[in-house]
Parts: sequence; C-alpha cells; structure tokens
Amino acid sequence: MGRLLSGRPALILPSMAALSPDELEVVVTEYGDGIWEWEICRKDEPLPARMRDGPFKSYDVALQSGKIALQEFLELLEFEQQDGT
Repeated sequence: MGRLLSGRPALILPSMAALSPDELEVVVTEYGDGIWEWEICRKDEPLPARMRDGPFKSYDVALQSGKIALQEFLELLEFEQQDGT
C-alpha cells in the first residue's frame, strides 16, 4: 500500500498516481500454444508495479479482461486523485 491519505492507506503507488489515462493501454501477448496474457502498459513499457494476468485461451478473451482491469484501475486512479493526491 502507498502513503496514508485521510487516515487510510493509499491504494495506488505514488509513482503511478501521476499517470494520465491517455498514456495507458492494454498489451496482449501470446506465450505459445494458444496461451495469452494481458498487461497494462504506459507507452509499451510496463508500469512500475506490473499489472498483468493470464493465462487466457484466446486473444479476444485476454483483451476483454485487460480492458476491464484497465477501466477498474482508471476508476481507482481517479478516486485517488480526487481524494487529495
């Protein structure tokens, strides 16, 4: 957990709190034998605290899962920024 805000732990690392939503994207990679994984990246580079998941059996399922995770992260990021970061 990050620093304390309003008496509670911050949910996002300070180094990630300055990220802009338009900098983030979901990158899907195949690891062989039809195994796919997604990762949230900034300009094709992993984030300081890597966010990824897998294995998935298809590109489309991995991409959809990654998009959901990115949306949830952006909502949390917005909440943290509005809460005084």
